[in-house]
Amino acid sequence: MSLIAASLAALLVGTKAPKKGDCPPQRIQSYTLLIREANGDIRIILASIKTRLSTEDVACWAATGDKAMMLELAKRLEKGDGIAADPERAEDLYERAAAFISGTSYIYVPGVGKAPGYVMPVRVGQDSPGLPEAKFRRALMHVEGRAAKPNPRRGFKWLKELAKGGYGPAVKRLSSLPRT
Repeated sequence: MSLIAASLAALLVGTKAPKKGDCPPQRIQSYTLLIREANGDIRIILASIKTRLSTEDVACWAATGDKAMMLELAKRLEKGDGIAADPERAEDLYERAAAFISGTSYIYVPGVGKAPGYVMPVRVGQDSPGLPEAKFRRALMHVEGRAAKPNPRRGFKWLKELAKGGYGPAVKRLSSLPRT
């Protein structure tokens, strides 16, 4: 099984996911350029360029729970960019990347003697907000009929939620639609 297939299986089926150390780091190339102008002035230009990760590397990072990489893999799956197009998997990844994950778990503490039991919140990590771009792209898949099982009503609902929250692309998209 290839790394990409194993990573997708870990994401979508729940098999053992790779650890962050198992995935290759993003490669960054740095450039420095000195420019001497005609009047004698010297300018320096510094640039750092991130190289595009392979689809296998993106799938590996997505399987670790990295929401930005889930979004990137979903975009590639939606368009068939470096991998076979799969709108159903793309939508699943958009959904996961858009989901809010609470850093609080709740545990039940049984009562002692005649005292009743109660539920106690326990912080187990940081909250992880969902990515609005992922929700927007998922909504567009439904509105434009590109989802595996399109539901335009649900797509418009998500667009309205995003616009209400101030997400610019959703506001712009809703304003461009005809009023009904």
